[in-house]
Amino acid sequence: METAVETLEDNKVKIRVEVDAHDVDHAFEHALGDLAKDTRIPGFRKGKVPVAVIRQRLGEDAIADEAIRSHINGWWRRACSAAGVEVIDQPDINFETGPVEGQPFVFTGIVAVAPKASLPADLELAAVRPSAETTDEMIQEELERIQLAGAEFQTIDAPVEAGHQVIVDMSGSVAGKPIKDAQATDLMVEAGSGRLLDELDAAIMGMKTGEEKEVAIILPAEQKPKKLAGAEATFLITVKDVRARVLPELDDDFAKNMAGFDTLAELKDDIRTAREETAKRDADGAFRRNVLQDLGAQAEVAVPGALVARRIDDRMQSMTRSLQQQGIGLEQYMQMIGRDMNSLYMELMPEAGREVREELALDAYVELQSIAVDDDTLRAFIAEQAAEESESDEVIERIMSDAPMREDVRRDLVLRDALDHAVAAAREITPEEAEARANARRPETPEPAKDDDGEDADN
Repeated sequence: METAVETLEDNKVKIRVEVDAHDVDHAFEHALGDLAKDTRIPGFRKGKVPVAVIRQRLGEDAIADEAIRSHINGWWRRACSAAGVEVIDQPDINFETGPVEGQPFVFTGIVAVAPKASLPADLELAAVRPSAETTDEMIQEELERIQLAGAEFQTIDAPVEAGHQVIVDMSGSVAGKPIKDAQATDLMVEAGSGRLLDELDAAIMGMKTGEEKEVAIILPAEQKPKKLAGAEATFLITVKDVRARVLPELDDDFAKNMAGFDTLAELKDDIRTAREETAKRDADGAFRRNVLQDLGAQAEVAVPGALVARRIDDRMQSMTRSLQQQGIGLEQYMQMIGRDMNSLYMELMPEAGREVREELALDAYVELQSIAVDDDTLRAFIAEQAAEESESDEVIERIMSDAPMREDVRRDLVLRDALDHAVAAAREITPEEAEARANARRPETPEPAKDDDGEDADN
């Protein structure tokens, strides 16, 4: 597939696309197959009509029309990707003659594209780099986390407190009839963890081993079966055992048993090294994001609503996939938290708009700094990624020979290199300096006009 791009006015381009004869033949083959499945001809079973009969009955024009209908969108998407053009609307597609088997097919599309951002002639990038300091308090917190993981529970003769492990028998009933799913023997709960209904959790507090208590509660609206929702229920609770968490001593034995170090000092050193590496990585990532945000803030561009909507749709689809793994639909989840899809859309809009602005600004930075990735560098990058994923060399050749795939990877690499360049050029500033820069960019709000008496003219 070959493409040629002509820039038009009003952020539009005209793309000339020449589809290879091989792809045209492939489209005709698919079109014939689809028509054979759907066409009914007397004397033949549906889906069993020979190709020659389909050609004779429908004619070449009908087959060509089906080939275009089923493949033109795919050809267009591949052409846009190969040409490195990000479209933001549906194209106006035209062609002089339809496709013919064994011959290339040429068509053109006129479409709106993302506008170009402009950057200041005296562009200066600056951003805050968060502190990567690792304090003794951080080391102690990590030690206590490991200590908590190594804790054991021991039976005690004391009233139940939050954090205690409690073994209980529990039975619930409504009007004297047992609730099927509210009967439990030797149930282990952590007091104050929120696993039980609030009233039951509160009732356990202060109880001792062997003590019984009867609690009356109103069942929640989501109670199953639905006929019990909102009903008054009685629960009988018997505490059978109370256990408290006992923490191990923070000493050399602890370091050896819990982490495999000879001494507690060695464990602390290892924690410090790991925390310092993590803190530096997090600080570098935050500085990188802050530089990109500063670049976007300095760009002048009218952010297209279509690109913002597309970014929001991508985010919502990602949320949908994540929730589906938990067996929940997005709309169902929004109902569970008392929200609607429109409010979610509006909530995502500011961040989506900022992300689109930053990407447009980064495109402008690519052009400003003449950043490019040649084929050798691209191939080396793809080979590196393939090696990390244990992919064969065939993957490298497949990507390099497929223009849309190749250019998608090239664009990602160009944007990464551009941000690397911007981060290297940016200077580090304090949060106060960053706030001052942000305030300087905000348009000043004019003071209300005063009349002769010193009052607001609008009053």
